[in-house]
Amino acid sequence: MTATRWLDQDGVLSALAADDGVVILPTDTLPGLHARLDRPEAVTRLRALKGRAEARPFLVLCADPAMVETLTAPMSTMVSRYLTKLWPGPFTVILSAAGHLATSTVAVRVPAPVGLRELLARSGPLASTSANRAGGDPAVDVAQAVAQFPELPAWRASLPASEGLASALVDLTGTKPHSIRPGPMMLPPWDDVLG
Repeated sequence: MTATRWLDQDGVLSALAADDGVVILPTDTLPGLHARLDRPEAVTRLRALKGRAEARPFLVLCADPAMVETLTAPMSTMVSRYLTKLWPGPFTVILSAAGHLATSTVAVRVPAPVGLRELLARSGPLASTSANRAGGDPAVDVAQAVAQFPELPAWRASLPASEGLASALVDLTGTKPHSIRPGPMMLPPWDDVLG
């Protein structure tokens, strides 16, 4: 195992551009392991590092709602309005997937930190998972993530401190939001978009 390489934003983008590039990134929730969605070898490596079964998909971090729309089926006006109340922020939303994806749904999030969204605008969508082996406790800060995965490069970013909690997980494939997992913030009321 090698010592962690600390990278600036350009270094992170170069590492992610590699065929098997996986990088530790801080977020507004838990730090995580990330790979470009358009690099199958990197996503396979991410799955192996995590020890995650093939059937379990990763969530995807996006720079903005326009990037999200490249991964999802067309959304209703109400769903689009509701997403403006959730993002940017610590809400992972399950939506119907676009036809070019090999899955019926996709879990997406637009994180709050501006610096992270700037990186995502340059990298494209990133497959993301908490920094831990399957079944273990997730790292709550980048130092813990680096301790668990010293072979991976990490982003030395000045982002606001996270709460060390996983994002809320919300299913929006039905007629109204269904909360699957609470997060650091309360889910906004759905009724606000109905009026």
